[in-house]
Amino acid sequence: MNQPATILIVDDHEANRETLAALLESAGYRLIEAEDGSSTLEVAFASPPDLILLDVMMPGMDGFEVCRRLRADARTAEVPVIMLTALDDQRSRLTGIEAGADDFVSKPFNRAELRARVNTITRLNRYRRLHEQREQFQWVVENAVEGYVQTNTDDEITFANARARLWLGLPDEFVAHSISFLDQARRSFDPQPTSAWQSWPVLDPTTAPMERLLVQTETAHAQAFFLEASLQENSGGRLVRLVDVTERMSSRRDQRSFLAMVSHKLRTPLNALQGGLEILSDTEGMSAEEIAEFAQMSQEGAERLGGLVEDVIRLAGQSRQPAPEAGVALEQLKVLGPQVAAHLDLAPIAVELDEPTGAARIPCAKETLEWILVELLTNAKKFHPQGAPTIQISATREPGKGVTVSISDDGLTLSSEQLAHAGQPFSQQEKKFTGEVPGLGLGLFHVSATLWQVGGSCRLVNRSPGPGVCVILHWPERASLSPGTGEPVANSAP
Repeated sequence: MNQPATILIVDDHEANRETLAALLESAGYRLIEAEDGSSTLEVAFASPPDLILLDVMMPGMDGFEVCRRLRADARTAEVPVIMLTALDDQRSRLTGIEAGADDFVSKPFNRAELRARVNTITRLNRYRRLHEQREQFQWVVENAVEGYVQTNTDDEITFANARARLWLGLPDEFVAHSISFLDQARRSFDPQPTSAWQSWPVLDPTTAPMERLLVQTETAHAQAFFLEASLQENSGGRLVRLVDVTERMSSRRDQRSFLAMVSHKLRTPLNALQGGLEILSDTEGMSAEEIAEFAQMSQEGAERLGGLVEDVIRLAGQSRQPAPEAGVALEQLKVLGPQVAAHLDLAPIAVELDEPTGAARIPCAKETLEWILVELLTNAKKFHPQGAPTIQISATREPGKGVTVSISDDGLTLSSEQLAHAGQPFSQQEKKFTGEVPGLGLGLFHVSATLWQVGGSCRLVNRSPGPGVCVILHWPERASLSPGTGEPVANSAP
């Protein structure tokens, strides 16, 4: 129900205020009163009315000055003001217009005329406010992070906000046309599950509610993309709301992948550990060599199990060192690379850095750079056929583009499908869950996530000439630090 318009009556004579109140009260207005300029401003600023009937001739602050102050304040700048004046000269009216008055009524006023003017101005002011609210609502809808599509009763699109136009591939200058929402969605998405979309645009009341998804399948260049579609009926047809639920769906997928991977990966070393301990529980008749063999098998199973548990703990929430303001110099690769290789029992590695590149600084802590090397070199060892890769590390710095570090090995060459899935959590380059490759495939994912946090990237490519792969780490110019300073690099060459 519409609220009655609020009118503020301002006059220093109580009898005049009572006369105006009696005239307007029967029309259903909500009336409030003020007897001078100061109280008028106090009341109006506290709760702006829909209209002010303002007497001009008042002691102290006259009506002209009150009107000027009302117009100077954002809270009352748009409130209509009708001035009540006994002054009938042109100069007084001009002063009122300059002060911001919307209309004038001369005293003594005609009751029917005053009532008509009040009714007209309050109605126009209500329309103005409704128009402002509509414009604000349209701005919110147009700039919403969700997509909104209005369809008619035949499912034809009559409106789509910016986000919906982007997702559905509609032009920015889109106008209503005869294509249906579902047909347009199918051009870019796969509606799933099919059973939920068969009755579109209504849900089958005889079945349990199901979420309706629009899915863009994963490619070698992009992850899968999920939208959830919900609708609400209105007088024009139906309003469709599209929400990006990719993160939620990816989380579900990761959980399923985790359960599938862990259930098998943990079982392999656990079986070795349990089997060895079971045999060792009764050593009667066993030689010392046999006891040592089964003890070694149990120990290896325990070590592999411990490594897997560490991977899971790291996934649950790894606390990495924050990047110091000065970052870390790339020349640290010459120290950290050989240290990590020696720790992993790898052959000595070559680190190629020219002097300017070595002086460049990247936005991460030394401990984080060391951790990245541990993850990547561990992966190289895990997936090398003989477990003994030859590692090469090189770095380049291009003005305006940033710093790129390449870490290559001479292990396996991967298929395009394997490269496309590399870097996802729990992804390993095994066609089947054999349990023969240690680890959960979390290393490259964590490295990627670390670089994403500073605007960088991590990608895996096959080494050319092969065999082997190359991990390419990149910190863009805006995240790189100038050589020898620790100050952010500008968009020009250093």
